[in-house]
Amino acid sequence: MKRPIKVFEPIPKQLIKSLHFQGRKHGFSQDEVYRLAADLTGIPSLTALSKQEELFMIGKMTGQTVRTGPLPPPRENEVEGGETLPSHYHVMDIRLMFRDLGWSKEEIKGWLEKWIKVEDFRTMDRKQAQKAYYALGKIVERKKGGAEEQDNG
Repeated sequence: MKRPIKVFEPIPKQLIKSLHFQGRKHGFSQDEVYRLAADLTGIPSLTALSKQEELFMIGKMTGQTVRTGPLPPPRENEVEGGETLPSHYHVMDIRLMFRDLGWSKEEIKGWLEKWIKVEDFRTMDRKQAQKAYYALGKIVERKKGGAEEQDNG
């Protein structure tokens, strides 16, 4: 029997509002909240956070966490609708590829809307995340190939 995969459980919109609220309440500017997200995920996007990462960020802002990182992601059989949620590892790699490309959150959102046909990370299903993963991998490869040509040229 195949072992259930770890899934990316997206952050609901109300929890994004909670992040902003807790940040203001505890003296964090909006830029600092986005910097915390970037430190955790590689990109300054709150919609790219999982529920576990969001809870860790709130704990960090309020000083109520003793953990050094977020709780592990759930497996697909532990979450309602888990069989359609993106793989945790695909989302992690997608975020790192966006970071490596140096794209802003506006560029990321625009690319996701244009090429993957999703509003943001929260609305991606498993197939869309796989599509984004492979497409971004090709973009990163081309970028690295172009950089190598410039170095050799």
